[in-house]
Amino acid sequence: MLPLRLLFRDWRGGELALIASALVLAVTCVTAIAHFTDRLTRAMEQQSLSFLAAERVLRSSQPVDPAWLDAAKARGLAQGQTIQFASMISANDQFQFVSVKAADGGYPLVGHLEMRRGEDAPGEITQQGPPPGEAWVEPRLLPLLGITMGDAIGLGDTQLKVTGLLEREPDRGTSLFDMGARVLVHIDDLPASGVIQAGSRVRYRYLFAGDDRALGQYFDWLKPQLTEHQRVLDLREGQPRVASALNRAERFLFLAASLAVLLASVAVGLAARRYGLRHATYVAVMKSLGAGRNKILTIYLGQLAALTLIATATGLALGSVIQAQVVNLMAGFFPVVPPPSHWNPLLVGLATGFACALGFALPPLFRLARTDPMQTLHKDWSNPDQREWLGLILGPGAMLLLIWWLSGSLAMTLALLAGMGLLVGGSALVNQLLVSARLADLGGAWRIALGSLQRRAAFNTLLIAAFGTGLLAMLALVFARTALIDEWRMQLPEKAPNHFLLNITPTDVGGLQQMLEKAGVSSSEFYPMVRGRLTAINDTPTRDLKDRPNGVRRELNLSWTENLAPDNRILEGEWWDKARKGVSVEVELAAQLNLALGDRLRFSIGGLEVEAPVASFRSLDWNSMRPNFYMLFAPGTLEGFPATYITSFYLPPRDKLLVNDLVRSYPSVSVIELDKIILRIRDTIDQVSFAIESVMALMLVAGVLVLIAGVRASIAERLQEAAIIRTLGGRRRLLLKSLVLEFGLLGCAAGLLAAIGAEATLMVLSHRVFELPLVLHPTLWLLGPLAGTLLVGSAGTLACYSAVRQPPLKVLRELA
Repeated sequence: MLPLRLLFRDWRGGELALIASALVLAVTCVTAIAHFTDRLTRAMEQQSLSFLAAERVLRSSQPVDPAWLDAAKARGLAQGQTIQFASMISANDQFQFVSVKAADGGYPLVGHLEMRRGEDAPGEITQQGPPPGEAWVEPRLLPLLGITMGDAIGLGDTQLKVTGLLEREPDRGTSLFDMGARVLVHIDDLPASGVIQAGSRVRYRYLFAGDDRALGQYFDWLKPQLTEHQRVLDLREGQPRVASALNRAERFLFLAASLAVLLASVAVGLAARRYGLRHATYVAVMKSLGAGRNKILTIYLGQLAALTLIATATGLALGSVIQAQVVNLMAGFFPVVPPPSHWNPLLVGLATGFACALGFALPPLFRLARTDPMQTLHKDWSNPDQREWLGLILGPGAMLLLIWWLSGSLAMTLALLAGMGLLVGGSALVNQLLVSARLADLGGAWRIALGSLQRRAAFNTLLIAAFGTGLLAMLALVFARTALIDEWRMQLPEKAPNHFLLNITPTDVGGLQQMLEKAGVSSSEFYPMVRGRLTAINDTPTRDLKDRPNGVRRELNLSWTENLAPDNRILEGEWWDKARKGVSVEVELAAQLNLALGDRLRFSIGGLEVEAPVASFRSLDWNSMRPNFYMLFAPGTLEGFPATYITSFYLPPRDKLLVNDLVRSYPSVSVIELDKIILRIRDTIDQVSFAIESVMALMLVAGVLVLIAGVRASIAERLQEAAIIRTLGGRRRLLLKSLVLEFGLLGCAAGLLAAIGAEATLMVLSHRVFELPLVLHPTLWLLGPLAGTLLVGSAGTLACYSAVRQPPLKVLRELA
């Protein structure tokens, strides 16, 4: 019990409270993020399964071999099937272009359908679609066709009775090319309808669910037999973009948490060093009375273990509460309610607490146990030790392993440490410039402040780096989510198209052109589109290529045109020669595929193959907001395939009602309003930034702890300096002014360094992500130093205020 009694007694000294605060901060930060990402990941996994409507999906453009389905049945797998295509339906001499899904009795295997039996009926949840002879439609189709519940609609050669209003499908696609009104029918009604003919654009989906082992064995057997037009979708591909974004956000959050942990660890190390120096007298006395080194080490290690357990438990509890509150506040942002997290985040927080304590608090305690008793006679508390290297290896080594574990990437960990090294180097340079500045001529307070900066140059470098890191991240995040988006919008051409029209049928092209011309709206060219996959280059299958680009791994939108778009430029080859054949390829994709003029490209379109030579390479201006294509064919090459059209146009805000007229006149056409999408992107960024900014705030709190730890480490020196200055006639106001100047200069230097780093970060984002010309941000250069001055100046002055208030006579008597 001795270590516990000493722990409570020494708590009043301040160092143990500081060590505990830093440990609680580090554990809280990491635990909250670990809980949050674990719950969010598991929620997205559940959502992905419902988006598939199964545990595995085989997607194909043609019916598959029945033997494949028999093999799945033999393994005990549950099955379902859907067939999806675009078609026209009719009722009361009205025709409507719709997206039809035909499903069997097994659909959906995972998730559920939501429907209503009437316009005013309550919603129902069901595990099966309509029976044969019936159809469920989206509510908007009723007024478009002039029908009510119970009326019949015509699908090809068959009539189906409308018995339900479809509210939700678990696997409803989000593709921009699949946004027509939905009609859900039974798969047995398709043969009689005759709507599926040879060459029809149809998507077959075969659903599977069952034991994980049986699923794995079945698809291991099946995958070698698949063609280019068949693909297996599993949990990881249910929402690939969301999963990728979630993975990047998780890494970024853990990386930011690692910075907060790193700063908190520095505070632990400084406080532990001060604690060791202050207790050197006690250890020397205990050794003089016969206590051995092992006994002393046991006492202080027991203290550290108890303190670490208490602080870690507190941090685990706080982190768990904080993440629960964050999830509740952001409940409307999640597609599903995140399930409770596992015990893994608690393990991450526990490891963080002990890594910080063992890596940074343990070395000073080992030094403390080796204190020489003769120091009590010589009053030498420097406590020299030949094993100083232990602290230089153990602390950084523990942090390296911890950050590696949190980020999951050794390269990211080394890059982070290298960046911190550069930041410390920059801090040392800024600090040297600050100390060498001729500011002492301004008065006595300036001379005192500069003298203090010179005597504590090493700590000042650390302080500038600590606050500079937090401010840099905060400034870069705030300006990235506001300024860069605004700059991107400003770089768009004047009256750049802000609306896209998709899924335009060939029969609607003329009418849409006339409607836009009548409204005084100038649109870009109407481009036909067919979906196809690049399957071979010079008879070499693309699946054999190494590092296949995205344009090869997926289907592309292929088009053809007579005229070269104004934002396209031919870099090599000819547009169309006299033979009028070939394909023009976007130059960056061509470079990724190592294409040369004359190379023969083979495409698979709806199961049919088309081959064309490379006629030219084009550069595109993606910021023009006009339709652009990686592959453009010569007219006549693809005109035998069924196509839909796409165009774009600029619509002033005052003419926004034209969109409603377009939807009413052409309900099958999809309208993409880019101005609303930009607002939606901004809202999403604001919501996601809330979590990231919370971590940045914790980084600044960690910087404040570093500041307090450093001040506590030098409080004895500051007491002596203040007592001597006041004895020589200096007033308390002079000392207080010198403290404000000292820490204000440090904060200004940290803010200036943060502004430089944030500006560099924004330049990289502008060039790499937004592809914008480099623009300086004057507000950043004002806000950074101002925020640093206010934050560090106020925190440092408050931390040192006790040294100013202490009566000089009391301090001098203690020194005597």
